[in-house]
Amino acid sequence: MKDIIDKQTGEVLLPGTQPRNVNFVQWDRRSMAAFRGLTSKNPLASEMLIWMAEKMGRDNALVCSYDTLMSITGKSRPTVARALKVLKDDSWVQAIRLGSATAWVINSAVFWTSSAHGKQFSQFHATVIASRDEQDDAELAKKELLRPPMWRSDERPVIGNEDLPPPDQKDLELE
Repeated sequence: MKDIIDKQTGEVLLPGTQPRNVNFVQWDRRSMAAFRGLTSKNPLASEMLIWMAEKMGRDNALVCSYDTLMSITGKSRPTVARALKVLKDDSWVQAIRLGSATAWVINSAVFWTSSAHGKQFSQFHATVIASRDEQDDAELAKKELLRPPMWRSDERPVIGNEDLPPPDQKDLELE
């Protein structure tokens, strides 16, 4: 199971403390007939839509380049572009340009991952998908990034020149 990180503290949540239903997508039954039509109209578009729904974040979005979509589908740029045009024209997804990348927002009336009553309030956060082919080899060869120290809930940072009490003998490990 993938580690779940608490967004406020940055800590990895232990099994049993993770939110329930963290790995599900809901699909509105009323859209299923239209999806069958999409599958007949453009099978690649329906395949890509399901893949996007599988990968999207809790806010129904992901960032993914054309090159990555081409790599995932094994199809040419024009074929991927035609499938994406069908998805956009038929209101399955919305494309938001981010410079040279695109954020794909999946129609929250069809697929969603949060509770049904909150789906109309989707914020724009995204899962970012990047293929290996798009990366700079020198950048990937770098060591892991440094991580800032994290405080536990029972710790506090010492700021400035605060006078600290001497340690209690019980706190010292003398063995």
